[in-house]
Amino acid sequence: MKFYIIRHGQTNWNKEGRIQGKTDIELNEEGIKQAEEAKRILKDYPIDMIVSSTLKRARKTAEIINEAKNVPIIFKEALEERGFGEKEY
Repeated sequence: MKFYIIRHGQTNWNKEGRIQGKTDIELNEEGIKQAEEAKRILKDYPIDMIVSSTLKRARKTAEIINEAKNVPIIFKEALEERGFGEKEY
């Protein structure tokens, strides 16, 4: 069994160097391009399922990659980043 670990694409908060933790930030245009590139790279990899955080940035990254794989996606709250409280704002 092999596991491939992919980080979500870029968000505006990543670009600004901000801590996002559990704050549910969308991918930005660059993040979507990065997810598309991951999809291109992974298209020929043998993948049976995708497991993703429920946060929008991870969910969108998984969904874009899955356009090439068409496998089940399991969304798990347990994979969400930890919260950083006031530091996220």
